[in-house]
Amino acid sequence: MQQEDDRLRGSKADYRRRTRRAERHATSLAIQRFDGDDLDAVVPVKSVHDVGHKTSSSPPKTRKPGRRGGFKVWKTSFWKRRTTIRHEKAVAERTVLEEE
Repeated sequence: MQQEDDRLRGSKADYRRRTRRAERHATSLAIQRFDGDDLDAVVPVKSVHDVGHKTSSSPPKTRKPGRRGGFKVWKTSFWKRRTTIRHEKAVAERTVLEEE
């Protein structure tokens, strides 16, 4: 139990990285020491990680009152450019009207 706690003490990504590296090392050693006919029997099987992967999606978050859901187009750079272009166009029209 203590050994399992020690290996999970770091981040989950580090745990996955360390175990994969250990498996690659063991496989490399098995291939180097191989002197028989059946290579598949000598090479260790790649394990599947269950630590650090999400098994199910998180529940949907509730929106704050008065907030709209979905994509916020006015926060995009396209919308900001569009607003700027419209503003510049309106200023240009006003200057033309003032000159006449």
